[in-house]
Amino acid sequence: MPQNVYVVFKGTLKLGVPFLDGYKGDPHYVIVVDDTKGGDFEIVTNVKSDSSLAGAAGYNVLYAWNQYFDHPMIADLAKLPLGLTQTGFPKLDYVHDTRLVDLTTMRPITLDTQTEHNDINALVNGMLQLDMSAAPVDYVYRSKSGTDSRRGWKPTKNVTVYGFGFLFEPEKDGLHETHMNQGNPKPQPGSHVRDHSSENGTFQDGAVLVEVDGRFQALFVAFQTQLVPTDNRGWPIPGTSHPILG
Repeated sequence: MPQNVYVVFKGTLKLGVPFLDGYKGDPHYVIVVDDTKGGDFEIVTNVKSDSSLAGAAGYNVLYAWNQYFDHPMIADLAKLPLGLTQTGFPKLDYVHDTRLVDLTTMRPITLDTQTEHNDINALVNGMLQLDMSAAPVDYVYRSKSGTDSRRGWKPTKNVTVYGFGFLFEPEKDGLHETHMNQGNPKPQPGSHVRDHSSENGTFQDGAVLVEVDGRFQALFVAFQTQLVPTDNRGWPIPGTSHPILG
C-alpha cells in the first residue's frame, strides 16, 4: 500500500499537456489545474506501462472511458470545495464497487498513432475540451526521471477536474497513481516485471473525472499485469485471480 495519504483534488483546468514523441521524462499526461492560490497543481495519468509483457503492445495501458458517468458519488463530488480533500470524500475501488466501472469493458490503448486520433493522448485531449487548433503553450514538467520542455493546450470551456490518487512527495504540488492500485502480483524471482505489490489496497484506486456543463465523464486506467478479483486487502487471490483481459 502506498505510504502517503489517498486524496482527491478538485480544480479548474488550466492546461492539458499530452506526452508527445521525443519527451524524456515520465510517460504521463499532465493535467494542470489551478491550485486555488494562482499556481499550478499537476494531476498526472499514465499513458504507458513500465512492463512489456509481449512486445510493444505490452506497454499499452488498459482504459475505460465513461462519457456519461452516473454514480451516486457525483452529488458528493459536486459539493467538495476546490483544492485538496484528504478525508470525507468518496473513495474509489474498481473491483469491490461494481457500480463504478465495468472491468470487462477495459481495452488496451496505444500511446502514439500516426493520425493521433485513436491514442490515449487524443482521448484525454477531447475529454478536457482542449483547443488543439490554437498555438501551444510552453510548459516545463519536472519529474524524478528528468525535466522536459513540453507543450500544452488550453480548454475551450470551463472544465472542473477531479483527480484521485496519491500526492507527490515531498512537494505535494500534484498527484499521481491515478489508476487501479490493487491486484499487483508479486513477481517471480528473476522476472523483468517491476514489483508494484506494495501499492495494493482497497478503496484507494485512482481515476480522473471531469465535469463540463454539469455532465461528468470518467477515465479509469489499469495495467495488463494487474489481476482480478482481489481479496479484502487488494491482493490477487491465488488460484482464482486472472488478468483483467481474461
